[in-house]
Amino acid sequence: MRQLMTGIAYLGSQHAYSLTTTEPFMPLTVLVTSTGRICRYVISSLLSLPNCPIIRVLARAHVDVEKAFPQALRSHPHSIVTIDRFDGRTLEAAFKGAAVVFHTGPLIDPQEEATSIAMIDAARAAGVGHFVLCSVLHPFRTKLESHKTKIAIEGYLAESRLNYTVLQPAHYMQNVDLSVAVRSGVIPLGFSAYVEHSFIDMTDLAHIARMIILDPKKHNQARYELVSQSITYHEVARIIAKVAARDIQCEVLSPKAFVEHMMGSPYVRSEHSEDAIMRMMVYYDRWGLVGNSNVLKWLLGREPITWEEYARRELRR
Repeated sequence: MRQLMTGIAYLGSQHAYSLTTTEPFMPLTVLVTSTGRICRYVISSLLSLPNCPIIRVLARAHVDVEKAFPQALRSHPHSIVTIDRFDGRTLEAAFKGAAVVFHTGPLIDPQEEATSIAMIDAARAAGVGHFVLCSVLHPFRTKLESHKTKIAIEGYLAESRLNYTVLQPAHYMQNVDLSVAVRSGVIPLGFSAYVEHSFIDMTDLAHIARMIILDPKKHNQARYELVSQSITYHEVARIIAKVAARDIQCEVLSPKAFVEHMMGSPYVRSEHSEDAIMRMMVYYDRWGLVGNSNVLKWLLGREPITWEEYARRELRR
């Protein structure tokens, strides 16, 4: 590790990266701005390539990088950058040399907009060639606090003069903990189990992100709605039950009870997130969140992974 005066430390690579103008930078292809779940899927997809681009990942100081990332990412020529603050100079130094940035903001966090704007500003200052933003399906549904934040970030990125692509994924299939559902026979919800929602497997999303990272020019200024399948959670429970050969039901809780059930999860960190989640449950109960699967099919060049295919793959592990 090399600790730097700017609040950054580089881990994993033996290369002495420089943040001064007198020492050369090792060229990078892609910088991933967080250690969240979807970022880990994108990183794994990139690492699976025989000619993997050089990857640099930003991680907060509290993240256990040995548990969060495979050895391949912690080895030359890749690097994990521990960053303890988001001021402009620190971020610009971390972004220096990156050709493409993949960013997804902290979920249901009052700092998401400010953090994302700081990332966009740093990318522009560092001369990044392309910025890939992972947003959300239908950010125009501004009754949802998280969507209202996402559309503001999309607007800022569009006016940043950066080359960019925006990904707008539906609910992740991975949000349903299959092992817990099979063990307990229950999928807890804070809204009706009979309202349709759209879903996507994170492996399909990671495949699309990788495709854009490797050929960003083709996808410049595009905003892609990414939907695999639109069904109710009642149908999701039936599919998991069929694959697992076990009775599984949806347990519908009040929004307040659902938030209490989620206490201790990474999503409930403050009264802000509690309030946003309760409002989300009320919205989902009335309207759900449904989009169209055509764009994902066109991008993949095949049918997206369905809930049944996903459940069979995951429950075999």
